[in-house]
Amino acid sequence: MNNETVTTDSQLAAAALPSDSIRITRQGKIRSWVKHGLDFFQENPDKPLTLHTSPADVAQSTIPRLISVVEILKREYLKLDVLAGQLTGLHQYNELQWEQRGEIAAEGEDRVSTIARALEGKKHPKLTLAPYMKVTLCRRALPGMHEKKEVTYQTPQTRRLSKTTKARLKKKAKQQMP
Repeated sequence: MNNETVTTDSQLAAAALPSDSIRITRQGKIRSWVKHGLDFFQENPDKPLTLHTSPADVAQSTIPRLISVVEILKREYLKLDVLAGQLTGLHQYNELQWEQRGEIAAEGEDRVSTIARALEGKKHPKLTLAPYMKVTLCRRALPGMHEKKEVTYQTPQTRRLSKTTKARLKKKAKQQMP
């Protein structure tokens, strides 16, 4: 008896994409990305989650959507954490990068002539930078990320409890003590 497993193309594609990464696009729903992120943190408390955009033209940038998703995710996570008894949010690491798009050829005579024209001051080659962003969220600080030059860090938010909530929790703790 032969125990061969058959994998379909969709299974291969799902296996190729890491589950700890979410790509933010113009067509997707913010609600589904936030739900996926919250589910991820409940299932994998020690793994970081990366949300990212792809390089695009400035007019078509998805960076504002990414920031909205991250802020909603952090706020909703903090609400879930308070119910679980924890009062700290998520550590956030931001990377803003650019992809250069332009007319300079990679090799050969075209590259030499394009650079020569640019140095002469005639017909400057058009160069554009396409921005994209990567945000990593995690429950604990990631070692080594603070030292990277291109990464910025945001500390986790802390949830402040009101006086009545503190009194209620104190009363509940006394009732549980024998």
